[in-house]
Amino acid sequence: MSASSFYFFRSYSMKVPLPYGRLLHFCGLLALLSGCGQKDPDPVPPTGIAGTVTVRNQLGTGLPKGGVTVTVFPTSPLLTAKTNEAGAFALGSVPAGTYTLVFSRPGLSTFVLRGVAHPQSNGLTRLPETYALLQEPELRATSLRATNSPAGAGGLPFVTFATGRTSPQPTSNGSYVLYFSTTPDVSFLTATSAIILVSSASSATTTHSSTWSLDRAELARYGFTPASGTTGYAVAYGMQGMTPYTDLATGQKVHWPHPNLTPSPVVSFTMP
Repeated sequence: MSASSFYFFRSYSMKVPLPYGRLLHFCGLLALLSGCGQKDPDPVPPTGIAGTVTVRNQLGTGLPKGGVTVTVFPTSPLLTAKTNEAGAFALGSVPAGTYTLVFSRPGLSTFVLRGVAHPQSNGLTRLPETYALLQEPELRATSLRATNSPAGAGGLPFVTFATGRTSPQPTSNGSYVLYFSTTPDVSFLTATSAIILVSSASSATTTHSSTWSLDRAELARYGFTPASGTTGYAVAYGMQGMTPYTDLATGQKVHWPHPNLTPSPVVSFTMP
């Protein structure tokens, strides 16, 4: 959300006695000098949602904080704001409700903050902490397969997920995050649950794949609990780095996996 400010100046003349004129001239000059090099901070609206972000690269070095777009879901039309150079943002005129905020900027991994309660449309909600955004990682999941098996060694049916990456050539441990949903539009924005999977990698080949077998109890442990026989959908992202923050709904410390923004193909499977 951007706004333009227009300033109008009206010229006029006024006769001022000489001593007072000199005093006014001096005061005006002093005011100009005291304001040189200063920039007024972006105003915080009396109502809406306000907060701050910080931005780092994969090595932890700070990056410019300005220009991050903050989008409020679900609103129609979508409400957006951009962070200033200090990483602060303010969203005005937000109706009362509970929202998801999505933080994005080209070159950065998207951060999603769910459960933002804004109880009063005529009040100001300040987010309780500064949220960290990371540079988008290069690791990318280029494929994903899901295979149902009737029973494993423990006698329980399970699903095998296999994900792969071809670029860049792996030189160290790689991580993936799998998101699950009961609808085929699954992504890190729409998923109801997620599993972070760490895999080994080899620098000897340009193709890298990892396989995980998950039964119903293991899927349920990560929050995916549809009835047995339900069609589920999964998508994978390469990831590097996680940042801790407080879940606004539960008050517990959680970690956001910063994904590469190119997803694998979505695959379907039958819930064990």
